[in-house]
Amino acid sequence: MIEAVFTRNGISVDILRLDTLNTLAPGNKWFKLHLNLAAARDAGAETLLSFGGAYSNHLHALAAIAQVEGVSAVACVRADPDKELSPTLQDAVAWGMHLHFLSRSDYRRRHDPEFVAAVMAQYSRPYLIPEGGSNLLGAEGCRGIAALVPYNGRAYSAVVLACGTGTTLAGVSAQLADGVKAIGIPVLKAEAYMAADIQRMQLDLGHCRQNWTLDHRFHGGAYARLSEPLRKFILDFELAHDIALDPVYTAKMMYGLRHMIDCDEFTAGSRVLAIHTGGIQGRRGFPELA
Repeated sequence: MIEAVFTRNGISVDILRLDTLNTLAPGNKWFKLHLNLAAARDAGAETLLSFGGAYSNHLHALAAIAQVEGVSAVACVRADPDKELSPTLQDAVAWGMHLHFLSRSDYRRRHDPEFVAAVMAQYSRPYLIPEGGSNLLGAEGCRGIAALVPYNGRAYSAVVLACGTGTTLAGVSAQLADGVKAIGIPVLKAEAYMAADIQRMQLDLGHCRQNWTLDHRFHGGAYARLSEPLRKFILDFELAHDIALDPVYTAKMMYGLRHMIDCDEFTAGSRVLAIHTGGIQGRRGFPELA
């Protein structure tokens, strides 16, 4: 599960292969979902409802798990019903998920309580899981990621991971051993809000820590934007290490980590653990990586 990847400029890098865990919901998705699923069962919910895009790893994992659990699932998805479904949504439909199509303007209202309530009212005993599993239960579940690392990562000076909402970082950093720094690499422009969101989640968890930072240099201009340098990095990395990267999350994290090492931003002799948060199914949206 933890593999040595490379040593560069005196810094050794290992990788936690969450992408190889739980074939239904690989990466960090099972950790975000399992406590939400337990809460839904306790509440007597009959329908799991969430939001996401056409290549959402979250919706893909939710559909797979819902099928196994025998519960209905609804994806409020930002997609055009008149166009061919993405491979991600084709999988979701095959697993029994109902697609509730939203226009871009309606999708922007996914945080509006009145709008969400109106959508939920159309389904039987719904339980809402926020986009990406980004709630308190999702963060609490992600503490289990750090618990997979011996002694909660005590052997490492830093743990590095990609951030979309900050939920995984909130949970991981809450569980890490004292003295281990968590570095989050946001994959979208999030300087205005992500740190505050993480602080709020940790406050709600009752585990506020000062052991994490965000490095906003590597988002590449926008969410899911694949630049030519990043594309080349992915292909070169995979050829050298035989580890597939997803272009939205883990590739940006590894690209940023290599930059930090090359710029001597770690103390000589440091051991660093990178977390592979999965998302490989989303590569199907990037034919230039085929």
